Amino acid sequence: MNIFHVLSQGKSRLHEPSMSAMLGYLLDSNKDHGLGDAFVRVFLNLLDKERFKSILEMDFVDAQVSLEEPYELNGSRKDIDIQLTILGEKRQEIHRIIIENKIKVGAANPKQLNDYYKAVIEDEPRIKNFSTVFVTPNVENNLLSAEYENLHLQDCLHKKYWIYWASGGNCITDLLTSLLAQEMSGDINPINEYMRHTIKAFIRHSKMTTEPTIRKSIRVGEDIGEVIKEALISTSSGAYKVVLRDSLQIQVFNQDSGDKEIARKILAEYIDENALLINHSNLNTRAIGRKFFELIDKSNH
Repeated sequence: MNIFHVLSQGKSRLHEPSMSAMLGYLLDSNKDHGLGDAFVRVFLNLLDKERFKSILEMDFVDAQVSLEEPYELNGSRKDIDIQLTILGEKRQEIHRIIIENKIKVGAANPKQLNDYYKAVIEDEPRIKNFSTVFVTPNVENNLLSAEYENLHLQDCLHKKYWIYWASGGNCITDLLTSLLAQEMSGDINPINEYMRHTIKAFIRHSKMTTEPTIRKSIRVGEDIGEVIKEALISTSSGAYKVVLRDSLQIQVFNQDSGDKEIARKILAEYIDENALLINHSNLNTRAIGRKFFELIDKSNH
């Protein structure tokens, strides 16, 4: 049994905040996981060995994590998924890292990462040693790329990094796997059996949740199949992303929150407001979605 898989089913399924919580727990060198600073060391080494050289040379990397750290931008609250603070002598902050976690492509928002960055900068305009990390599935996706590219740094001492959950060489699961290998070879202190099995379960869950080839082979849960088409739309109720999967499943995501919406309702709203030639009243969601994307394809040619 993999407890992460079990908790991912139904309405209590693990969302991005829960995945962030586990990642943040491992990165905090003061938590009770028994890893000490071993994981945050390999994480910093992955991001930029030279940039974090002085920190990695410390006897102990004092890394503290806060989740859903609130900031404000233009009167709107912005909650940072993971804020990692590295402390030096006299427990003064020497580096701050914010991490934006995406486990579902449907949650991509082209403005979000830059808004989070700006929210921190507005709160502390003089912050220098500051990094922003984007953690996503390793997939080709225009919205994910736009979200990262739209992050415009305002200081030469600020850096941004894009890493993956489960493939691509620079990924979280590889870090965890290497950590287990280091423990086996005696390069780090022993990891207790419970924590070792928990890490293995988290590795497996991360791969099955974010890796396209593995997801395609199991096809369970609410997201059935790979995304083959997507489109951004706006209605009187908000901005949305419409997704078509190769299973013909149609999904609609709220662009602001990343939450799933009732696809039929939003598509009908968009069709009516734009006077599209789709008689949706007697069609099911998949049929409406198919006709919607047919119109989108025609308009792009």
